[in-house]
Amino acid sequence: MAIPDNLTKAYLRIEGGEQIDCWFNPSEYTITKANRWTVKPVVGEGMPTAEFGGGDAQKLQLELLFDDADREDGDVRAVTNALFAAMAVDSALASGKNSGRPPTIEFGWGSTTTFKAVCDSLSVQYLLFRPNGTPVRAKATVSLLQAEPTVGKGPQNPTTRGVRGLRTHVVRDGDSIQGIAHAAYGDPTLWRTVAEANGIDDPLRLPRGAVLSIPTLPG
Repeated sequence: MAIPDNLTKAYLRIEGGEQIDCWFNPSEYTITKANRWTVKPVVGEGMPTAEFGGGDAQKLQLELLFDDADREDGDVRAVTNALFAAMAVDSALASGKNSGRPPTIEFGWGSTTTFKAVCDSLSVQYLLFRPNGTPVRAKATVSLLQAEPTVGKGPQNPTTRGVRGLRTHVVRDGDSIQGIAHAAYGDPTLWRTVAEANGIDDPLRLPRGAVLSIPTLPG
């Protein structure tokens, strides 16, 4: 069967320039977002109150298949080792109190590029082997946790944006940046704090579904 002219391969781009190309495009991937709520019963009331405790980062989960069984000297360990290497601590990425950290990872496929993330879980299952034990087929299950906000134009500096934020807010229809500041700080005039933390140039245009980092106010 002929390969379509518009076929593009998905990839994982590693901080520092390395890229791991997917041998087969995933059949699906899942992005999840969770918020934290505390439900407290009220004496004499039939309905409890719910207090918003902040939002968790988005998480992307996908499965990748690597199959080298059609080659006589096939071996999938080079690509699976590259995946595990992307979880290793790199001393060149040292900052603050950390002597190093694993690189960030970005999943892309054609015109789709997801948030910058860190890999919080990687599982590789080897499925097929040559007689000498060399693995020729493997399935990798990758879990990527959002590490930077997705809102804003141009490059974002992780040392000044997002890192300070202990909470996040998902933009919904009808949201305003002043309303978000009021909910976070009790003062709508502090909207510039949210705007600067997320690189928002036009406070009147908040993309629906965008995840805003809510930074902690200086003490």
